[in-house]
Amino acid sequence: MIQQALSTIFREKVDINYAGRTDSGVHAFYQVIDFRLPFFIKAEDLLDGLNSILPLDIRILKVFEVNNDFHSRYSAKFREYVYFAYTGKNLTPFFRNYVWHIKQLPDLNRMREFSRIFVGKKDFSFVSNEGENKNCTREVYFFRVKMFRDYLIFHVRANGFLRGMVRNMVGLTIGYGLMRLQKDSRDNIIFKVGNLKSFKAPARGLFLRRVGY
Repeated sequence: MIQQALSTIFREKVDINYAGRTDSGVHAFYQVIDFRLPFFIKAEDLLDGLNSILPLDIRILKVFEVNNDFHSRYSAKFREYVYFAYTGKNLTPFFRNYVWHIKQLPDLNRMREFSRIFVGKKDFSFVSNEGENKNCTREVYFFRVKMFRDYLIFHVRANGFLRGMVRNMVGLTIGYGLMRLQKDSRDNIIFKVGNLKSFKAPARGLFLRRVGY
């Protein structure tokens, strides 16, 4: 949509770089793109022009100039995601596309204990959907879990993420909180019911929150 809008404004194809891709159905509070201008236009004029063309569910918040060596993806130092799950009996229909309704209350202390196994620099292939030859080493700076009323909120920051990584982390953590899996003294996950896929959180509760440079 944004690339098409840019091409409409400049009347030629404009290629964009972006901070990162997400799974289908995932949302974003924040995203960063960059592109080369075919010709000069004031930042405020480009901002107004894009928002006049784009659908109402996409808004450009800021436009500014950067150095030629800036790249939205490769210049990023970290990314943050948040995930929302609802534990109550009846979820308001207005949130149905933005929250995972699990209908149960997991043990918060167990989830916080379990979340620590994801923090640090390690091979995250066990929670990714990448191919065998993919380098799956990433560094997770924090993975936090908190409750707000009937909502579980997961907040994670890392230097990069793999396909399905956050959704698998959230799903496994909730599974542990619901006593559906265990871990041994070496933090190896022991499945009591199902397999990894059965503990993958749905895309609708996941939001890209921030990209840091």
